[in-house]
Amino acid sequence: MGKDKVIFMFYQWNIIGHQLELARLEEDLRSNSVHHAYLLVGPEMVGKFRVAKSMAQILQCPNNFCHTCPDCTQIDKKIHPDTMQLDDDGESIKISAVREIIARLSMTGQSRHKILLIDNIGRLTDEASNCLLKTLEEPSAKTIFIFTASQLRDIMPTIASRMRIMHFKKLHDDVLKMALQKLYPDEESATLDQAILLSLGRSGRAIKLINDPEMFQELRDIYLQIQFLEEKASPAKRMMAMQDVSADPQKIKVFLQLLAHYFRRNLLQTTSDKSRQRAIRIIEEIHRVTNLLSQNVNARLLMENIMLAL
Repeated sequence: MGKDKVIFMFYQWNIIGHQLELARLEEDLRSNSVHHAYLLVGPEMVGKFRVAKSMAQILQCPNNFCHTCPDCTQIDKKIHPDTMQLDDDGESIKISAVREIIARLSMTGQSRHKILLIDNIGRLTDEASNCLLKTLEEPSAKTIFIFTASQLRDIMPTIASRMRIMHFKKLHDDVLKMALQKLYPDEESATLDQAILLSLGRSGRAIKLINDPEMFQELRDIYLQIQFLEEKASPAKRMMAMQDVSADPQKIKVFLQLLAHYFRRNLLQTTSDKSRQRAIRIIEEIHRVTNLLSQNVNARLLMENIMLAL
């Protein structure tokens, strides 16, 4: 994972990192070659939806994304009459919601564009996807779609094929450190370093950790637990620990993310072929377990399998 190259930006995006992706968007915007549909794909909490929302503001703002005009402020507050927004609430997006949005898109607007923002389009049901596809195939001249997704495989291929796809990656530690030092100049360096470690390259999570001491401590405790399980725990204690972890689906997700990160760091730091092979084997097992969990396989058994791999 390389560092972001420093590139001059015309607009004030106020986004951490992703300069190459932003430069591509700016090229579209400034050359009047904006595509009718964009799909921003990448891990959670790396700033994809913030970019999507900022792009909507640039498109609607008459003053080069001034951040202060009615268009910019209304989009910020989710009350812009011609910019519709569906946040990710964890629930599936049903066909009734899509039909309602399509009806609103067809109404006469007073703005430069009709814009639809959807955070995590992978939540669309099959029926909703097919309904939206018809509008994507034949959009009106003023309509622009800007969607985000965690994984391309979650999106119906026929929908993805009609969108300009842009990939967003996790950020390098140095990029995060520089940004966090500017945002939190009074915060201790050690605290920022720990937030970066626990953020897994996700700017949104790093910021949330610094502003949420309870969440910060929770993730720190999980990471310390992983260190203990790997370095000191007996097989019996490892199994007992998985009984607690597997009882909470959200805790399983965070535990597996941090566990994979722990062994990726080991992989980069070790010079032993045996240790590298072990780390690779465990990371592969974590990926396998993550995929099986999405298929509702017994969580406790899967987590115990990882402990056996240790």
